[in-house]
Amino acid sequence: MKIRRTALVAVAAVALALVPTAAMAYGSEDYSNKGTVSDTTPTAGESFAVTVTGPAGASVTLTITSTPASLPDSSITIAGTKSLTKVTNAAGTAVFTVTLTQPGTFTIVATDTATGAIISSQSVTAASTAAAAAAGATGNLSSTGSNALPIALGAGALVLVGAGGVVVARRRQAGAAA
Repeated sequence: MKIRRTALVAVAAVALALVPTAAMAYGSEDYSNKGTVSDTTPTAGESFAVTVTGPAGASVTLTITSTPASLPDSSITIAGTKSLTKVTNAAGTAVFTVTLTQPGTFTIVATDTATGAIISSQSVTAASTAAAAAAGATGNLSSTGSNALPIALGAGALVLVGAGGVVVARRRQAGAAA
Protein backbone atom coordinates (compact mmCIF):
# COMPACT_ATOMS: atom_id res chain seq x y z
CA MET A 1 0.00 0.00 0.00
CA LYS A 2 2.86 2.39 0.83
CA ILE A 3 4.58 1.66 -2.47
CA ARG A 4 1.38 2.37 -4.36
CA ARG A 5 0.88 5.74 -2.64
CA THR A 6 4.51 6.67 -3.10
CA ALA A 7 4.25 5.85 -6.78
CA LEU A 8 1.06 7.92 -7.10
CA VAL A 9 2.69 10.89 -5.35
CA ALA A 10 5.71 10.60 -7.65
CA VAL A 11 3.47 10.45 -10.75
CA ALA A 12 1.50 13.48 -9.51
CA ALA A 13 4.71 15.43 -8.91
CA VAL A 14 5.97 14.63 -12.41
CA ALA A 15 2.60 15.60 -13.91
CA LEU A 16 2.66 18.91 -12.03
CA ALA A 17 6.19 19.55 -13.23
CA LEU A 18 5.25 18.89 -16.86
CA VAL A 19 2.04 20.98 -16.92
CA PRO A 20 3.89 24.33 -17.35
CA THR A 21 6.09 22.75 -20.02
CA ALA A 22 3.06 21.72 -22.07
CA ALA A 23 1.47 25.14 -21.64
CA MET A 24 4.59 26.89 -22.89
CA ALA A 25 5.16 24.61 -25.89
CA TYR A 26 4.99 26.28 -29.28
CA GLY A 27 2.95 25.03 -32.18
CA SER A 28 4.37 24.86 -35.69
CA GLU A 29 2.90 28.28 -36.54
CA ASP A 30 4.17 30.04 -33.40
CA TYR A 31 7.37 31.96 -33.03
CA SER A 32 10.20 29.56 -32.26
CA ASN A 33 12.63 32.35 -31.40
CA LYS A 34 11.49 35.12 -29.11
CA GLY A 35 14.08 37.46 -30.60
CA THR A 36 17.85 37.44 -30.64
CA VAL A 37 20.04 40.51 -30.35
CA SER A 38 23.53 39.94 -31.73
CA ASP A 39 25.09 42.47 -29.30
CA THR A 40 23.31 43.74 -26.14
CA THR A 41 26.11 46.20 -25.37
CA PRO A 42 27.09 47.76 -28.71
CA THR A 43 29.27 50.82 -29.02
CA ALA A 44 27.36 53.89 -30.17
CA GLY A 45 27.49 53.98 -33.97
CA GLU A 46 27.99 50.20 -34.42
CA SER A 47 25.31 48.19 -36.22
CA PHE A 48 23.89 45.00 -34.72
CA ALA A 49 21.21 42.53 -35.79
CA VAL A 50 17.87 41.68 -34.19
CA THR A 51 16.54 38.33 -35.47
CA VAL A 52 13.02 36.96 -34.96
CA THR A 53 12.06 33.48 -36.20
CA GLY A 54 8.48 32.34 -36.65
CA PRO A 55 5.99 31.29 -39.29
CA ALA A 56 6.82 32.09 -42.92
CA GLY A 57 5.10 35.18 -44.31
CA ALA A 58 4.27 36.66 -40.89
CA SER A 59 4.53 40.41 -40.40
CA VAL A 60 6.79 41.50 -37.53
CA THR A 61 7.19 45.10 -36.29
CA LEU A 62 10.35 46.16 -34.43
CA THR A 63 10.07 49.28 -32.28
CA ILE A 64 12.91 50.90 -30.33
CA THR A 65 12.52 53.46 -27.55
CA SER A 66 15.24 55.23 -25.60
CA THR A 67 15.73 55.68 -21.87
CA PRO A 68 15.94 58.46 -20.86
CA ALA A 69 13.35 59.91 -23.20
CA SER A 70 15.58 62.99 -23.57
CA LEU A 71 17.68 61.09 -26.14
CA PRO A 72 16.53 62.29 -29.57
CA ASP A 73 14.83 59.97 -32.07
CA SER A 74 17.73 60.67 -34.41
CA SER A 75 19.92 58.51 -32.13
CA ILE A 76 18.06 55.38 -33.35
CA THR A 77 18.40 53.97 -36.83
CA ILE A 78 16.61 50.83 -38.03
CA ALA A 79 17.29 50.88 -41.72
CA GLY A 80 16.33 54.56 -41.63
CA THR A 81 13.37 54.44 -39.23
CA LYS A 82 12.49 54.11 -35.53
CA SER A 83 9.91 51.42 -36.15
CA LEU A 84 10.04 48.96 -39.02
CA THR A 85 7.73 46.17 -40.17
CA LYS A 86 9.15 43.24 -42.11
CA VAL A 87 7.62 40.02 -43.41
CA THR A 88 9.41 36.81 -42.45
CA ASN A 89 11.05 34.92 -45.30
CA ALA A 90 10.24 31.35 -46.41
CA ALA A 91 12.34 30.03 -43.52
CA GLY A 92 10.30 32.18 -41.10
CA THR A 93 13.12 34.62 -40.25
CA ALA A 94 13.09 38.42 -40.13
CA VAL A 95 16.41 40.19 -39.53
CA PHE A 96 16.55 43.87 -38.59
CA THR A 97 19.81 45.84 -38.73
CA VAL A 98 19.92 48.45 -35.96
CA THR A 99 22.36 51.29 -35.30
CA LEU A 100 22.23 53.35 -32.09
CA THR A 101 24.21 56.55 -32.69
CA GLN A 102 24.23 57.87 -29.12
CA PRO A 103 25.06 56.22 -25.79
CA GLY A 104 22.08 55.22 -23.66
CA THR A 105 19.69 52.42 -22.79
CA PHE A 106 17.21 51.34 -25.44
CA THR A 107 14.25 48.95 -25.31
CA ILE A 108 13.76 46.78 -28.39
CA VAL A 109 10.25 45.33 -28.82
CA ALA A 110 9.28 42.89 -31.59
CA THR A 111 5.52 42.60 -32.16
CA ASP A 112 3.43 40.23 -34.28
CA THR A 113 1.70 42.80 -36.48
CA ALA A 114 -1.36 40.62 -37.14
CA THR A 115 -2.23 39.92 -33.49
CA GLY A 116 -0.41 42.73 -31.69
CA ALA A 117 1.24 40.16 -29.41
CA ILE A 118 4.68 41.07 -28.08
CA ILE A 119 7.17 38.49 -29.31
CA SER A 120 10.27 39.88 -27.64
CA SER A 121 11.23 42.75 -25.38
CA GLN A 122 14.92 43.28 -24.71
CA SER A 123 17.13 46.02 -23.33
CA VAL A 124 20.29 47.18 -25.10
CA THR A 125 22.82 49.60 -23.64
CA ALA A 126 24.89 51.52 -26.16
CA ALA A 127 28.18 52.68 -24.69
CA SER A 128 30.14 55.67 -25.85
CA THR A 129 33.29 54.95 -27.81
CA ALA A 130 35.42 56.07 -24.85
CA ALA A 131 33.49 53.84 -22.40
CA ALA A 132 33.80 50.86 -24.75
CA ALA A 133 37.55 51.40 -25.04
CA ALA A 134 37.87 51.63 -21.25
CA ALA A 135 35.82 48.43 -20.74
CA GLY A 136 37.97 46.64 -23.32
CA ALA A 137 41.13 47.79 -21.55
CA THR A 138 39.98 46.38 -18.20
CA GLY A 139 39.10 43.01 -19.74
CA ASN A 140 35.49 42.89 -18.51
CA LEU A 141 33.57 39.84 -19.70
CA SER A 142 30.05 40.03 -20.96
CA SER A 143 27.21 38.87 -18.76
CA THR A 144 25.84 35.45 -19.73
CA GLY A 145 23.45 32.93 -18.24
CA SER A 146 19.82 32.88 -17.30
CA ASN A 147 17.56 33.77 -14.41
CA ALA A 148 17.09 30.53 -12.48
CA LEU A 149 14.94 32.06 -9.71
CA PRO A 150 11.53 31.23 -11.28
CA ILE A 151 12.61 27.64 -11.93
CA ALA A 152 13.95 27.25 -8.38
CA LEU A 153 10.75 28.69 -6.88
CA GLY A 154 8.61 26.34 -8.99
CA ALA A 155 10.71 23.34 -7.96
CA GLY A 156 10.46 24.35 -4.30
CA ALA A 157 6.69 24.67 -4.59
CA LEU A 158 6.47 21.18 -6.11
CA VAL A 159 8.57 19.73 -3.29
CA LEU A 160 6.29 21.36 -0.71
CA VAL A 161 3.15 20.06 -2.44
CA GLY A 162 4.64 16.56 -2.62
CA ALA A 163 5.71 16.64 1.04
CA GLY A 164 2.24 17.87 2.03
CA GLY A 165 0.65 15.02 0.09
CA VAL A 166 2.85 12.49 1.87
CA VAL A 167 2.01 13.95 5.29
CA VAL A 168 -1.74 13.92 4.55
CA ALA A 169 -1.57 10.33 3.27
CA ARG A 170 0.32 9.16 6.37
CA ARG A 171 -2.14 10.88 8.71
CA ARG A 172 -5.07 9.26 6.93
CA GLN A 173 -3.37 5.90 7.06
CA ALA A 174 -2.59 6.31 10.76
CA GLY A 175 -6.20 7.41 11.45
CA ALA A 176 -7.57 4.41 9.57
CA ALA A 177 -5.30 2.02 11.49
CA ALA A 178 -6.36 3.40 14.88
